[in-house]
Amino acid sequence: MSSTDTVFSASDLHTPDYRVLRLTPGARVTYHGSVHANHGEWTVHPCSCRWCTRDVRRGIPATRYELRTLEGRATGPYHVRHTSVTPVIGDEEPNQADMRVSTKATASYLRRQLLAIFPGVKFSVRCGRDRKRGHITVTWGGGPSKTAVRTITAPLLAHYGTPERVRPRAITVTAGGRTYSGTPNAAAIHLCRSPHA
Repeated sequence: MSSTDTVFSASDLHTPDYRVLRLTPGARVTYHGSVHANHGEWTVHPCSCRWCTRDVRRGIPATRYELRTLEGRATGPYHVRHTSVTPVIGDEEPNQADMRVSTKATASYLRRQLLAIFPGVKFSVRCGRDRKRGHITVTWGGGPSKTAVRTITAPLLAHYGTPERVRPRAITVTAGGRTYSGTPNAAAIHLCRSPHA
């Protein structure tokens, strides 16, 4: 059976599959939703209510958040829409706006993340060429689902902050004896999973 190819690009940032993935667990946000008593700063996590948990078990990406205190206590609202929270920009983030990490270094960072999170699974992470220069292709057999891998790849395309400062979260990676820090450069990430290892 041949592997199927899933392309995930910056144009997909507002699809339901992406909404919960655009903010990494523990990211600081300001809540401005319908529960006025809870307005303020929280940390965001994928929702663990029974409906979201059921969907995730079925392989449907979660689209709602659960809010926790800055210390990580689960005392805040749950089943929160992505439109009810705004990420809090850290003091160091504006300084990283113009620093870019090459697609090759971004692929190296992604490969290390995948190997650390899914030990024992063989991943091939390759950069595109020519017209697909900013593309990264991730191929693997068996092991984690595409949804599980997408939770690792999505932050490399995620947009954070206000419209004036729209960019993925900064990364740091050492490749070829050199350390790179800044915004990952990935126009699209292709996920290609074969059912057999």
